[in-house]
Amino acid sequence: MANDLYFTQTKLKMLGKEGIATPDEDGYYTLVIGGLNTSNNTGSWYYTAEGAKELFGPGSLLHRKIANGCLRAEVGHPKQRDGQSMESYLSCLMDIDMNNVCAHIKDVWLDEQYGKQNPHLNNPALIAIMGKVKPSGPKASILKEALESKHQNVCFSIRSLVDEQFIRGKRVRKLLDIVTFDFVNEGGVLVASKWDSPATESIDNDLMPRIPVVRETLQRIAKPVATKQAMFSLESVSTAEHILKTHLSTTPPPIYRKW
Repeated sequence: MANDLYFTQTKLKMLGKEGIATPDEDGYYTLVIGGLNTSNNTGSWYYTAEGAKELFGPGSLLHRKIANGCLRAEVGHPKQRDGQSMESYLSCLMDIDMNNVCAHIKDVWLDEQYGKQNPHLNNPALIAIMGKVKPSGPKASILKEALESKHQNVCFSIRSLVDEQFIRGKRVRKLLDIVTFDFVNEGGVLVASKWDSPATESIDNDLMPRIPVVRETLQRIAKPVATKQAMFSLESVSTAEHILKTHLSTTPPPIYRKW
């Protein structure tokens, strides 16, 4: 009927793409998995590139994981369970649940020309966070199906430690450390998707909860305990130790650090 209303995707038509990503010979897809110098899709916060470049170089938590071949993505960000303590939940945020893994991320780098090369985004300062991503783990089929479908977009969202401040009325997030990038339904950063990636022919606007990171909590998480649970949380322990040494080695300034 002429008066019928319906919804359909329009982004691919606007970009003139087919929506099919192509893997390399090792099965890895080149995708945009994040962005800097950009606001989220509702404009409620802004990710600045200030100080972020060193997080992608040698000595960083992210670089260590990539070098060891253990940077993996989960389906969705960890969610706090009913009755779960904040300490336990914070430990989960720094850990990777191997039962929920959908991808291995082989390489991550910054494309500082992305905004200039994509004038339709109207943001020449935009820096894209690029990644080589391959479906892997117990949830690999979910990601694989989405990557191979021209009708499904694939979005990633960064799991990170940030400093958040209000600057000239704008909520600005500065990356301090990166844990991983998770496969989500809709990314907070609009360009972090398959349809914005060069290999193609959540809305959860604040996907990560705002949790103050307290030194004493991290010290308890990082403390070695000879239990099965501590052994399972080995990666979490190492991440907590890294954050303690890097960001909380002295009395922190009176600002919130949030996940």
